[in-house]
Amino acid sequence: MGKPYRECPHCGAHLDAGERCDCGEPEQQEQTAAEDQPRMRLIAVCREVDKDTGRIAVYPLDKEIDGMTVTALKIRATMNPELRYFTLVSTRWERFGAAITSILKRRTVTAADVDRIGGIVEL
Repeated sequence: MGKPYRECPHCGAHLDAGERCDCGEPEQQEQTAAEDQPRMRLIAVCREVDKDTGRIAVYPLDKEIDGMTVTALKIRATMNPELRYFTLVSTRWERFGAAITSILKRRTVTAADVDRIGGIVEL
């Protein structure tokens, strides 16, 4: 005599004839879980000191950050001492952007200050 049910190949649940298992395929569950999490991306923040007035501006760059962009920003910072660039993940900027801005707007910002912020790297 045969079994009155069949087993789900993924979770082993007992299913009636024609019944579909609600477990889904494991690959689909992993993909759905990955899509639910916000995607972290790298952003660059510029600290610019105005040569004439000495005012300091801190703002994120609206540009996708990749290897070429990082190299270009390093060169630009070398050529323009009034510009400093920092990188961090977007979620950290969204959460602590105001605090990071207040630290970077100080007249002098040392490497130790940047290290104390945490999660941010100067280019």
